[in-house]
Amino acid sequence: MKKTFTYLALAACLAISTKGTSQVIYSEDFEGVTFPSLPTGWSQNVTPNDSVGWNSGDNTTLGSTAFNMNSHTNFVGVNDDGHQFAANTDILLKSGTFSLSSASAPYLSFDCCYLHGTYSGATEDATVEVSYDGGSTWSVIATLAANANFWWEPRYINMSAAAGHSSVMLGFRYKDAGGWLYGFAVDNIKVFTPPTNDLGLLSIAPMSGTPQSYGVGGSNITMTGNVFNYGATAVTSYDVHYVFNGGSVVTNTVSASIAPFTAGSFTATTPVTLPTTNGAYPIYMWVSLTGDANSANDSSVLDTLNSVSFMPTKKLAIEEGTGTWCGWCVRGIVYMDSLRTLYGNNVSLVAVHNGDPMTVSAYDSWMGSKISGYPSVVIDRTIVGDPSDLLAEYTAHHNDFGFADITAAATVTTSSVSVAVNVKPALNLNGNYRLVMVLTEDKVHGTAAGWEQHNYYSGSTTNILSGGGVNYNTAPSTIPATSMYYEHVARSITPGATGASSSALPTAMVAGTNYPLTLTAPVTAGWNLNYMHAIVMLLDNTTGRVLNTQNATLTLGVNNVANSVEAISVYPNPTTANANVAFTLQNASKVSIEVSDVTGRILSTVAGAEYAAGDHQVELSTANLSSGLYNVNVISEAGTATTRLTVIK
Repeated sequence: MKKTFTYLALAACLAISTKGTSQVIYSEDFEGVTFPSLPTGWSQNVTPNDSVGWNSGDNTTLGSTAFNMNSHTNFVGVNDDGHQFAANTDILLKSGTFSLSSASAPYLSFDCCYLHGTYSGATEDATVEVSYDGGSTWSVIATLAANANFWWEPRYINMSAAAGHSSVMLGFRYKDAGGWLYGFAVDNIKVFTPPTNDLGLLSIAPMSGTPQSYGVGGSNITMTGNVFNYGATAVTSYDVHYVFNGGSVVTNTVSASIAPFTAGSFTATTPVTLPTTNGAYPIYMWVSLTGDANSANDSSVLDTLNSVSFMPTKKLAIEEGTGTWCGWCVRGIVYMDSLRTLYGNNVSLVAVHNGDPMTVSAYDSWMGSKISGYPSVVIDRTIVGDPSDLLAEYTAHHNDFGFADITAAATVTTSSVSVAVNVKPALNLNGNYRLVMVLTEDKVHGTAAGWEQHNYYSGSTTNILSGGGVNYNTAPSTIPATSMYYEHVARSITPGATGASSSALPTAMVAGTNYPLTLTAPVTAGWNLNYMHAIVMLLDNTTGRVLNTQNATLTLGVNNVANSVEAISVYPNPTTANANVAFTLQNASKVSIEVSDVTGRILSTVAGAEYAAGDHQVELSTANLSSGLYNVNVISEAGTATTRLTVIK
């Protein structure tokens, strides 16, 4: 007979008494110690002050620019970075005395911040040591490797060699090799005898809200996770259990080889099958080990998996804070263009200018409230970083769940741009959702004061920056306006940076249902519609998060109709080889095709030929084109229509 658990009953089972857990022999958490003193019974081999040796404190009192750990309670540390000329060549922190005479297999655990850094030829070292003669002699029991990052991390050290000794002291030694290095900090020191068997569940995946937690109804999701062996013996086999949506307990047996105080990972062999009904469904996971002494660390928090109607195509919103006055902002030029070159239409790119002739005041004010300096980028209005982070952030987030598919079709007149938007949710959405439309323009150019680009990379031999055919290290510190053509420039934002009631969608949207809305923005004289995009963002107005975006070129409106070309497209786009140019003629016409770069220089031509009214397709060679962004100009007897092509080689 199958057994079905409720979550409350399961939680009660997992909260039972934990007999046989770790037996603590000696501990120190450094709380209640006044900066910079050490606890009673602790000492060091130097006369300390606030710049030399071990001191107590917190991350504020003991931290510095390069010795910068995350927030923490009181601890002790040596800050070598904050004191360039500190004599921390051999600094030993010594504990009080304790007995291990009756301990058979003791362990030491402590929290640690340690970089094991090198600077100007010197490398710092940190060791953990023991003494059995009151501190006269010391033996190394561990030489520490660097933390994975400079945040607090737990360390575990086998102290079996000290078992049986009645007078034991711990030592934490730091050496800066006579250089100006970083430092070493420890906290929550504990000497204990671990239980024979104790396996804990550290994490499970996918977690609620991650892209992997969404799937089309009827599809499978494979659960994975990480465990930690808190016991004194190696784990060779254990069970992973889960209950999905109140159903039966599913058990997966995992073969393993997890040494004491190390982590392991698992993949559940039995996947979760999502219901065909759209919605969020709970899942609860736990692990079990024969003889496990501590069940309190066996289980996960209640998580959710999401069944959706389809998987939307995700396009990240990238909004960059920039300005011609900002010499570091040429970094944004390089990374924004690199993102477009590599990923083309898979991202929606906006350069929000500040303090220059391209500034849109309302948009600039909003951006100023999101960032702390220039240049900065805001990704989906949830992540704020530097433009140099863009490629890594794209890799990390381009598969984020998109919540809805969005289509956008632009109609252009001489006075306005109207974009017919359709939002089709992949799951039921209930909340405050709005649409925001940004008009952007490429190759924006001006010659008056304020159009010149400042360049702080000029002349640098350490900060190397080049891109788009420009070496900013050899470029002048002020790049003349005549040489600058700005990309992704925000020209307007409608109906505002966070939308408005006029752009609100229904508060309850049903999965698979179409929700149309038209957004209209005025056209300003001087804009070149042939180089413009309409970017539509679906905004959760409660959280401020952009759920998904879509972009449409403006070259498919009245301009092209006047030129007798009703439609023009290039595919594949981006392309790694040749491309196809598709276009539709209202009337018979002689047509030629030109490919030009962003400066207007013609790079290749398809000779003119007579075409009848209707649909046509012409193969375009990219053999002589390097990676980059190009204009494809379809030239008829009535005029020229333009679209863009990204080449990746």
